[in-house]
Order: sequence, then C-alpha cells, then structure tokens
Amino acid sequence: MKTKAVYRKQYKQASGRAAGSSKAGLAKSFSNKITEVVKATAGEDAIKLVKIMASGRNVSEFRIVKSAKLDIQKVRNLLYKLHSSNLADYKRVKDNSKGIYVSYWTFNKAIVNELFSRLHQEKLQRFRERLEVEAGNVNGFFICPAACSRADFIKAEQQNFRCAECGQLLAQDDNTRTIDVLREKIREMEAVPA
Repeated sequence: MKTKAVYRKQYKQASGRAAGSSKAGLAKSFSNKITEVVKATAGEDAIKLVKIMASGRNVSEFRIVKSAKLDIQKVRNLLYKLHSSNLADYKRVKDNSKGIYVSYWTFNKAIVNELFSRLHQEKLQRFRERLEVEAGNVNGFFICPAACSRADFIKAEQQNFRCAECGQLLAQDDNTRTIDVLREKIREMEAVPA
C-alpha cells in the first residue's frame, strides 16, 4: 500500500517538478528565451508581470499590480498585450462581496518556443534584406559627419548632399564593414536552432 508521500512524489514528478523544488522554480530560472519573447511582444515592463505570473496559476490582477508596483491601467494594458500574443490566459470571476469582476492570469509557457522561433525567423529575414540592400549599394551611401543621418545616393542627391538635420556636407560611407558584420550575424543566427 502506497503512502501519501509516495503519491505526492509521483505527482510532482509527473507534473514536471522534482521533489523538493519550489513553486517559484520558473521565476528563479527565468530563461533568456522567455525574456526575449516577452520583451519583443509586450515590452520591458511585461517581464516583471510574467515573472509574477510564473510563480503559479490564476494570479489575481491585484496581486500582480501590488507585486509589480505599477499602475493598474499599465498592468492591464501589458496583460492584454501578453494575452493577444497567447502568452497569458485569464478568467474573470465576480467577487460577490465587493460586486466587481477580478481577472486571474496564468502564464502560457507552452507557446514560448513557437513565438521564439517566429521572432528568430523574422529577425533573420530582416538581416538578410538589409544585407541585400547594403551589398547592392557598396559605397553608395552617404553619411553626415555628425552621424545625424545616412542616405543612399538618390536621397542624398535630392538633399544636395547636405544633411537634412544639421546642414553639413554628406561624406561617402564605406559600408564594407557593415556588410561583413551583417554576414557574420546571419551566420551566427543560422547556426542557432530556432
């Protein structure tokens, strides 16, 4: 006959938590992948909210506001951004004693890998497009000496080779270093599995 401790240990192992681990295990070992996905979809402040939600299921929006030390409207906006990208789920429950609805939020960790892969592919595509433009216009860009602006030949000609910001004469930009950096960045991103 199995004891309660044996059942508890089996349940924890089946649910993905080793015996002795804390509920806040996800919050403590917050991965770079999760951070990058949350930052890209909802912004820097949303990382705080996700860390709070990662500590358990059905976290009250008021507890999130209190823990994050942010304005309730800002928290709700961030939560809805997370929800729109499927990173958070919620349910609304009426508090009969106060007569208001309270939202309870849960972080959806299962979608992180898919979103990370999509963001990785989009970023890689942007780098490839930028490389194509840069490689197609070797020494065809002009830059302000004060680094106010950078323009291709056509735009620089329309501005009479003057900076639109400060009026200084534009100098020809050697973009071979930029091309090398973009190629290296693309190689690094292709080596990392999305």
